[in-house]
Amino acid sequence: MNKSNKIWILATCIVVTGTIIYIVNGISNETSDNSPHSYSSKNQLNESSSNNSSSHSNYSSTPTIDELNSQIKQIGKQLRNYDTSYNSNSYTISEYKGNQLKNGSSPFDACFGKGIYSGNATLTIKNGSSSDAIVCLYSISRGRTIRNEYIRKNSSFTMGNIVRGNYKIRVLYGNDWNPTLENFCGTKGNFESDVSFSEFDGTKYFEDTYDGYTVATLTLYAVVGGNASTSRISQSDFFSK
Repeated sequence: MNKSNKIWILATCIVVTGTIIYIVNGISNETSDNSPHSYSSKNQLNESSSNNSSSHSNYSSTPTIDELNSQIKQIGKQLRNYDTSYNSNSYTISEYKGNQLKNGSSPFDACFGKGIYSGNATLTIKNGSSSDAIVCLYSISRGRTIRNEYIRKNSSFTMGNIVRGNYKIRVLYGNDWNPTLENFCGTKGNFESDVSFSEFDGTKYFEDTYDGYTVATLTLYAVVGGNASTSRISQSDFFSK
């Protein structure tokens, strides 16, 4: 039962108890009145009670005004205690809920080392997914990740100055960026929610010669007729140097 239902039930108890007090007060006023009408009402009530033992028993056990007031105070105390208990057990929302880095940020330089920006090739990344992403270029010849750049969901970013070579393209998806949260690499900075790792199948060659350079586009969601497939990888594979 949720909080609103429990409070509704307790509030209803208070209303019912108040109604009982009102009725009992009315009865007390009538019995304390010495008029013939009040005396007759009392006799009728007693007569009815003598013909129905169950009714007589219920009337005899009717609480006094002081007892009803005590019950109301107890209900109010239960309401206050429940509210305090609910607040103490409620979940705390992270201060980094909805936090994002700027497009083009390189949050994993402390893990992979400073990026290499010495080429002319470009890679435009269109992130149409429901999560932010960090796209990494893993150089086959160097045996390490040379670029890691942040792309917000529903936005595009062009990764420029890519040096010629063969690369694996790896992606870390997630939301709610927490700069104090430790990642698998052992450095600070990680997503708090919706975390997943993937890698585009095969390798991508970037040309950069006097004859020209590669201008590529990468889309981070399923495209009808697309020819780039991906596979899930572990976080240890993603952070491998």
